[in-house]
Amino acid sequence: MISFESKPELATFDAGAVGRAVGAAVGDDLRVVVEYDEFEYNLLYVDDDVVDHLGGPDALGALADDLHSDFRLDFTQQELYEEVYGEFGSVRAFIVVLDGARVVRFVAEDSGLYVSVDPDASLDAVLDAVDAGVAGNE
Repeated sequence: MISFESKPELATFDAGAVGRAVGAAVGDDLRVVVEYDEFEYNLLYVDDDVVDHLGGPDALGALADDLHSDFRLDFTQQELYEEVYGEFGSVRAFIVVLDGARVVRFVAEDSGLYVSVDPDASLDAVLDAVDAGVAGNE
């Protein structure tokens, strides 16, 4: 079971429960879970290997600050994509596929959940866990 280091406090849904559901779905492939809104973020879970790879907690904090400056814009981009692709429904997530990781940023009305998994983790499992968890907790 994934043990969360911080108590969820930003999301309009139970980010802890959703993060645990993702952890149950992908197991050891889970790297990072972060809840965020437009103004701040809260690291809920970070795998020790990620912290070590980045060079320690200070380097992790600096990267998290940089990343938040980007993914806090998800709410604006969500509106833009819904204007362009409105006939297909609401934007629920943004996915970034990298050589060394997969990142899913799920966007609810005014908060989001950033999930990073190993590159061989199932994105379908992540999306299913987040969708089920958020839908059941909104």
